[in-house]
Amino acid sequence: MPTAIVVDDSPLVRIQIRQILTRIGCTVVAEAVTGDEVRALYEQHRPDLITLDIVMPGKDGVTAATELLAVYPGARIVMCTSLTTRDKILACQRAGVCHYLLKPFDPARAAQVFQMALDRPDTAVLRSAL
Repeated sequence: MPTAIVVDDSPLVRIQIRQILTRIGCTVVAEAVTGDEVRALYEQHRPDLITLDIVMPGKDGVTAATELLAVYPGARIVMCTSLTTRDKILACQRAGVCHYLLKPFDPARAAQVFQMALDRPDTAVLRSAL
């Protein structure tokens, strides 16, 4: 069974993502509120997937993704955010994030994106799921 870490400062979004991941057979092994927690949680749990918001207290999602992927290039990250600015999307792409899911998202589309990220071993290409 695949595992995931959900990182978002909104408790409601974390609950929604957890429910979607559970429906596709993925176990959420940890949750976090800030990007500061991402690397330690990744090293502790080695999940198959990380969902990551961009705007959070402390370290933002782009910085957290960039730092994690520099050390663990095989990490699969789906950005779940309301930001659609070109610079943020390009920063995620440069970091190696595999998907960019725009909030508020349709649960069925989110499930499809999460499943695609879990199914693909070569996740270094950002795919927008707007």
